[in-house]
Amino acid sequence: MRTIRLVTATSAAVLCLAALNACGPDNSGDQNASKTTAPTAAATTPATGTATGTPTGAPATTGGQGKPTGGATAPAGDGIPAKAWMDTKNVPMDATLHWAPLAANAKPVTGPVTFKAQDLCHAPIGKDDESTFTGQAAGKALVGFGADHWMARQTLLYHGDPTHSSGTKQLTGLTRTHLTDAVKNCAKTAPGATVKVSSPDDAPYFAATATIPQSDGSTVTLHEYVLDAGGTVSELSVFATTKAGAQPKEAWTAPEDKYVATGMTAPACEAFPGC
Repeated sequence: MRTIRLVTATSAAVLCLAALNACGPDNSGDQNASKTTAPTAAATTPATGTATGTPTGAPATTGGQGKPTGGATAPAGDGIPAKAWMDTKNVPMDATLHWAPLAANAKPVTGPVTFKAQDLCHAPIGKDDESTFTGQAAGKALVGFGADHWMARQTLLYHGDPTHSSGTKQLTGLTRTHLTDAVKNCAKTAPGATVKVSSPDDAPYFAATATIPQSDGSTVTLHEYVLDAGGTVSELSVFATTKAGAQPKEAWTAPEDKYVATGMTAPACEAFPGC
């Protein structure tokens, strides 16, 4: 009986070995071919969506620091988050003209940034100052109706996070100083111009009103607001071009300068670090 049991066990072992050779792994990499492998996140996430479920066609937007822009879908200046642009409800004349959103009309700026007041006052950027007006990100947004109606343009120049470099903070302040000097000295570079500064000397913002004759005989009336917030220089220019001696179609109304300045500072500090 022991002999029969030994033969039987040996036969069973041989049969099991044959079965393993026929059905086991063959080192070809296909041993799990009958199983479905879950696709990777990269394969399943739409190119225009995000892993958190952003619908196709509504890509998330990021700013110059890689931060989300709060779900903004409007185009913004290159590297300038949409939330950095001021709410047009805080722009003078909005109650009358109902400005279009600035973020939706923003365009990128590459190279040295020329602010609106510099254009109007014929105060171009000097060769030695180009680096002062060149930052990590910049954009311009223009809204309004043109002709003898008011228009508004905001220009943003981001130099960087000043908490990482005192030089960045100094550069931002220097850019602001160059810009405000261009406004104060407008009569020297644009003959016939008049300038009235309305902000106190110690205010954290600059505000002024200027009338600037143009070569075609027209006159530009400019309300200018300038400030720096952290590593950002922000300019808001509200202006109208009329025939000599004429007034803009809409009578000027505006909140106090300090409230306009707050409307410029808050979004810039929300969008960029260092305020």
